[in-house]
Amino acid sequence: NLFCGKCKFNHERGFSTILDTPFYFFYRTPVIYNKEAGLVGGNVLDWAAVVPELYQRVQNGWEGTDWMQETYNKNAPVQNHAINISGGSEQSIFSMGFSYSSQEGVLGKPVEPKHDKYTFRLNSDHVIYENNGLEIIKVGQTLNYSHRKRSGVAIGGMYYNDIRNMLQGNPLVPVYDEEGNYTDRDFMLESGLEKEVNSRIYNPIALMDVNRGMNETKNYNINGSAYFQVQPIQGLTFKSNLGYRYGGNSYRSYQPEYSLASDVSMSPGRITQSSGNGHHWTFENTLNYSFDLGLNSFDVLVGQSVEKWGIGEGMNTTNANPTFIGYDYAYIDNTDGHTPGVSTMEGSPWDKGSLSSLFGRLTYDFDEKYLLTLVMRADGSSNFAEGNRWGYFPSVSAGWVVSEESFMENSDVFDFLKLRASWGQNGNSDIDRFQYLSLIGFDTENNYSFGNNRSQQQLGGYPAILPNPDVTWETSEQLDIGLDAYFLNSRLQVAFDYYNKETKDWLVQAPLPDIFGPEAPFVNAGDVENKGFELALRWNDSLGDLDYGLQFNVSKNENEVTKLGNATGFIQSEDGIIAEQTGPVWRVQTGYPVGYFYGYKTEGVFQNQQQIDDWSFGFLQENPEPGDLIFSDTNLDGDVTEEDKTMIGNPHPDVRIGFGINLAYKGFDFSVSGKGTFGHQIMKSYRSFVDNYWHNYTTDIIGKYWDGEGTSNSYPSLKLGTSRNSISDIYVEDGDFIKIQNVTLGYDFKELFPEMPFGQARLYVAGRNLLTITDYSGMDPEVGFGDEQPYVSGIDLGFYPAPRTYLVGINLKF
Repeated sequence: NLFCGKCKFNHERGFSTILDTPFYFFYRTPVIYNKEAGLVGGNVLDWAAVVPELYQRVQNGWEGTDWMQETYNKNAPVQNHAINISGGSEQSIFSMGFSYSSQEGVLGKPVEPKHDKYTFRLNSDHVIYENNGLEIIKVGQTLNYSHRKRSGVAIGGMYYNDIRNMLQGNPLVPVYDEEGNYTDRDFMLESGLEKEVNSRIYNPIALMDVNRGMNETKNYNINGSAYFQVQPIQGLTFKSNLGYRYGGNSYRSYQPEYSLASDVSMSPGRITQSSGNGHHWTFENTLNYSFDLGLNSFDVLVGQSVEKWGIGEGMNTTNANPTFIGYDYAYIDNTDGHTPGVSTMEGSPWDKGSLSSLFGRLTYDFDEKYLLTLVMRADGSSNFAEGNRWGYFPSVSAGWVVSEESFMENSDVFDFLKLRASWGQNGNSDIDRFQYLSLIGFDTENNYSFGNNRSQQQLGGYPAILPNPDVTWETSEQLDIGLDAYFLNSRLQVAFDYYNKETKDWLVQAPLPDIFGPEAPFVNAGDVENKGFELALRWNDSLGDLDYGLQFNVSKNENEVTKLGNATGFIQSEDGIIAEQTGPVWRVQTGYPVGYFYGYKTEGVFQNQQQIDDWSFGFLQENPEPGDLIFSDTNLDGDVTEEDKTMIGNPHPDVRIGFGINLAYKGFDFSVSGKGTFGHQIMKSYRSFVDNYWHNYTTDIIGKYWDGEGTSNSYPSLKLGTSRNSISDIYVEDGDFIKIQNVTLGYDFKELFPEMPFGQARLYVAGRNLLTITDYSGMDPEVGFGDEQPYVSGIDLGFYPAPRTYLVGINLKF
């Protein structure tokens, strides 16, 4: 089976458009604000006087720099190639394959992300001894190798985020100066931008280039296994499997000396080099016996497994004063001396861990009509203290194939009907190791001065975490009741499930007040419930030579924290997640969804002073003015305080859908698939306020924010202050969307030329992420960032959008 293909990327839905320079000038003048107060913190300027050359360029038709368009890597290529070979004899079979893929990102030009991946696999099975059709001794193996090279831009939080930097980049700054070099601090000084406008204006593409333009990460992975199987009698099988995984990585980067703004600089330049390697092994043994007693069928399995990971080490070194210029020379050997505050040398072993398991399973069915499965497993984890290391997790499932009953033989409705139910538990021990011990940390940030000499410090030790000797397994317990049914000669297939999943003793690192000193340990903080249903429909039929199929599925989920046992009764984010001097944005709290958005509700915008004078429900602002938000007094105590903060959004969708269509006609094939999510919200903020109010805006500001009585009753004026620095529902949007994920049209030329020496010769064109239907104003409603917390999502601070992909490919089978 041979595959190769090429495609080109385009953007998903179009980028968030930022204000061009004429609009930026307009929004930075009293024309749109209060003409007397000059509402943006009093920073209304005479542009012709403070930046005369740039102002004249604008008058001559220059629209300024659209940083998102400048960094857009149009038609970014991607290619995929794969070859697979399989064969063998009656005693031995094998399959092997090789693949190569390469992809560039659509954003990040001129240092756009790039990812290259090579894979190789080899699998085989061999019958060593066979007698009368019984495979008595059998061996086999799997081997997978992968090598990746990647470089990329910064994405994620508020600071380490090149996409956000582009969205808020000042349009008055050209990308290049007259000599073709990046505009730097000299340009900011000469143009008047630093002195007269703001000292923190800089060139975001230049910053991205010098910090991320010359780096590469390499990964090497080998994942293999070998098994030995003995079947001395029919139905009795012993199998032993040994698995091994090796991983290695290296990273190098070169950062030149630069000065882009008063506080955006690096001196001297530096080189970083790091590497690590380690391995992980598993060993599993099972004994399985299958037998029949009349209409009764039994399958019994017992087994044990053990695995160990983190057997490795890594190092990371940074030093200043590169001897040579460029990434090709980015090795620590090519640096000079030791620079305090820059030079670092780190080396440590990987975090080791192990897991041991015992398990058993009994499967029973009577006449393929009544089905029962019982499972019991015991897992022991090194992440917990003695006495808490073992967890026990039973499960049971039962099924009734109703359509096999005699009273269903003449049914005109059901071709197949199965009722099923299951209950079970599984465990999670995925936490940092040694949480049950009082660990001592050593680092230069905690050096200590002895005696009266404060200029010299010695390495200090300090309590790193508070110990939690009681931490133990997190348990997920799920009840599922469902059915499978086929109708109309099995053309219509239906599957339905109702589920209730309770996560008990939820493992989470709940923050502690700073007064405690050490970091918080992982604790079994509470319980979380997820319940809902899933429905899947499938229709397959033919009309002459046309085969077609339709698929649709829908699921609904309700998420709620049912118990939280930490001291405060809640877990919440730190301050300053979406902008400086803003409060927490998410919370975990009993009775609410996990990681819900937390802030103030609003009731509109004060339109005039008379409305303010007549308002009797309290103010959050000390001195409210027209254009300020009206914050809700949710607890009805006559004042607006921190106690009025509440849930302003839920990042978890209520409903998810999936759909698909597939057609086949005389060698042609066509398919469409898509998905949608509904009932969730996204918190979005692409710029800062207090710390850098000269950031640019996206164009959704136009006609959206208040600029005089009657202009807006939803969004406040653009002045600095409580209305914008207080987390409220103005930063929350509905995240509903429908996406057409894949569209493929292909033709198999074997249909046209049957004498071709191929089993298949298929040419196809495909598109991915072709259409998104949404009211969300950001670049992509599928926002995965959640403040680096696994239970939080939906925070858009400038999230890298999924690209639109066009692909042409060939499938050949010999």
